[in-house]
Amino acid sequence: MKKLMILAIAMMVSFSASAQIEEGNWYVTPKAGISIADLTGKLYDPSKAEGTYDATLRPLTTFTVGADFLYAANDNLGVSFGLSYARQGAKTQDDLFRVSLDYINVPVMVNYYPFEKAGLALKAGIQVGFVTHKSMKIDGVNYDKEYERVRATVIRHLYNGRTVVLNGYNYVESEWSKGFNKVDCSIPLAISYELYNVQLEARYNLGLTKIMKDDAEASKNSVWQFTLGYKFNLGD
Repeated sequence: MKKLMILAIAMMVSFSASAQIEEGNWYVTPKAGISIADLTGKLYDPSKAEGTYDATLRPLTTFTVGADFLYAANDNLGVSFGLSYARQGAKTQDDLFRVSLDYINVPVMVNYYPFEKAGLALKAGIQVGFVTHKSMKIDGVNYDKEYERVRATVIRHLYNGRTVVLNGYNYVESEWSKGFNKVDCSIPLAISYELYNVQLEARYNLGLTKIMKDDAEASKNSVWQFTLGYKFNLGD
């Protein structure tokens, strides 16, 4: 039994010894995983909701992909900046109502390794996100800004310049789509563990910016992300 314990400890030490930053070096970590997005607040008053859906919003589970670039200030402290894609928003349980916002996120974080050569890292910083696409489903009908623009072009061509608009489409574009903020700020907090340069990370993004300009409830993004990545040493 003692021999097995010694062997297990030796294996753990050898495993973790490979997962450590070195002062002056640059690293890049491509990663991918799942994103569990939600919205704080109610976004609007459920009692005033139109349609047959339940207005209670629930998390939206999608995927995220990106990369982090890290500079090691010393063997225990690094500064990283990243670039990632994530779909955020929320939906109702019956999925008859859904808000989907695609973001390109740019986080800047401090990475702290509390134990030398242990592979554990604690991270915190600031993140700016830019909306690249927005869509909404209301009572089971999809309203998409890009889709409506294409449809209007086709209709104008077919009817010699006449604009034929389906009831409700212009309302969604002017009152909902244009009402979303194009930039989102949040505080990312994360913990990660590395083993032979394979990195498993859990990150929470605490939204600071309300997603709609005139939202009395001040609904903000609240996002959990779980990713798996591989860290490459780029040298100094």
